[in-house]
Amino acid sequence: MDVTQAVLLSVAIVLSIFLVVVGLQAFFTLRDLRKTLKKADKLMNDADDIVSQIKKPIETAGNVFTAVTAGAGIAHLVKKITGDTK
Repeated sequence: MDVTQAVLLSVAIVLSIFLVVVGLQAFFTLRDLRKTLKKADKLMNDADDIVSQIKKPIETAGNVFTAVTAGAGIAHLVKKITGDTK
């Protein structure tokens, strides 16, 4: 075997081993990223549920306030039409 062939063979072997190691590291990194994204998705879903639970009573209070102000407006209009000064 010639020296040039031996050097090329050893470089090819070293590069192959290096690429296998880099591929495995990329695989494990992407797997960890997938786990992290799943946890982040679960966290966002939980936060969305909490916001929905908090939003319902606030919307209800807003609807009640709107109904009261509309009722007051109607009462004022009826009072104005009937000419009641009290």
